[in-house]
Amino acid sequence: MSLNELLPTVEQLSHQDKLRLIHFLLLAVAKEDGCNLESTESTNIINPEDLLLKELASTVAVVWSPHEAYEASQTLSNLLEAARKEGDA
Repeated sequence: MSLNELLPTVEQLSHQDKLRLIHFLLLAVAKEDGCNLESTESTNIINPEDLLLKELASTVAVVWSPHEAYEASQTLSNLLEAARKEGDA
């Protein structure tokens, strides 16, 4: 089944089921990346929302920002300039 076929069904899910789906996908992706977010502590938590929040809190997120990424901005500028020159040719 493709994502386009799946999305209308996902939109029809209740709020609670959407959270369960997020939880399932989070665990599946983490497992594919070699991480195990499930712990023995999580079996003591009854509320799936609390479980998801606890698992998210135990992970580390890396956020990249273009702020002060001068090399990246110069590379983009060079690409835009080259594309403009090609368009003028």
